[in-house]
Amino acid sequence: MKGLPGGIRFAAMVGMVFSAFTGWSALREAFTLARFFESRSLTLEQAESALKGETLELYRRLMETYFAAMEPLHEPRVVLMALLTVTCSFVFVASGRLLRPYGLRRDGMRRVLGRAAILTAVLRTIDGAQLAAVARRMGSTMAASLDLVPNLPPDTSATEVGQALPGVFVGGSVIFTLLVAGTFAILGQYFRSESVREAVAVQDGPQEE
Repeated sequence: MKGLPGGIRFAAMVGMVFSAFTGWSALREAFTLARFFESRSLTLEQAESALKGETLELYRRLMETYFAAMEPLHEPRVVLMALLTVTCSFVFVASGRLLRPYGLRRDGMRRVLGRAAILTAVLRTIDGAQLAAVARRMGSTMAASLDLVPNLPPDTSATEVGQALPGVFVGGSVIFTLLVAGTFAILGQYFRSESVREAVAVQDGPQEE
């Protein structure tokens, strides 16, 4: 019997890579937010030992804005990040077992993968909406601190740059969310499709009675 079709193998590997990256990032943030006030103090202390002058002041303003925006969100985000870590774990394990089942039926892993990927896409979209709001506030802080930006071209219009920065920050956050959440959504729909179900069923062979 031939192995899995190349498209399914590639999609499963994409699922492993994206779930590993997203899950690890969510786990790290969950631990950071669980120690929110300690993390805020530590971040600012580390900046003071590594940076100086205007660069330090700019970084301090941005981090103070970040933590101020995160403070009312940090407790629900711990739960959100924990859930995101769990769903990414399911995507990662199911993707791996789809490639190397080790005695498990691939169709079961396909179904787990499809559902977990869709749920991950939903959670990552919620995460992205929160981060976009934080990014907008950081962009406004950056716009108000252009006098601290090193090596800013002398002919740059501070007014125009300041007006654009909040949108740039939000745009970057939204694009990253679309990339990650969109990939999980596509993977979820792909592994729930009839064509993939049929291809995996061929690999599993007839069920034992």
